[in-house]
Amino acid sequence: MRRLGALLGSSLFLLFSAGCGGYIGSAQRAYQDGRYLEAAEKLGDHEDEVADLSPRKQVSYGLYLGLSLIMLGDHDGAERWLDFTEQVEAQRPGTLRPDEKQKLQDARGRLAGIEEKAKEQSVSEEPAQEAPLLRTVRQTEPAP
Repeated sequence: MRRLGALLGSSLFLLFSAGCGGYIGSAQRAYQDGRYLEAAEKLGDHEDEVADLSPRKQVSYGLYLGLSLIMLGDHDGAERWLDFTEQVEAQRPGTLRPDEKQKLQDARGRLAGIEEKAKEQSVSEEPAQEAPLLRTVRQTEPAP
């Protein structure tokens, strides 16, 4: 009876472990196939489980969620998960594989480029947005 309990316990552990890796692997494949929303949703459904994952799975989770969110335009969310990935790697150096480190660096570069473009656009659009307002103010001012 004791043996059956041990076998059942180890089976449940293996099933749980395979299930965690299953949704992360599935999300990675979805991302690689260009199905970014699907990848983000698969990972987002398990956000409450991230702390219980091994560091190796945590970096995969954070990296692919961050990458997916970049592609979906959620740059703040992407930044958060890429930061998380870097924190796990800093605490456990070597957790990220070399190809994942490259993806992380590329993602950081992409986010920096997006941020730079946004700044340039806001600077170039400011005078155009102010001009109509100035005309309106001048038109409504009483003549001296």
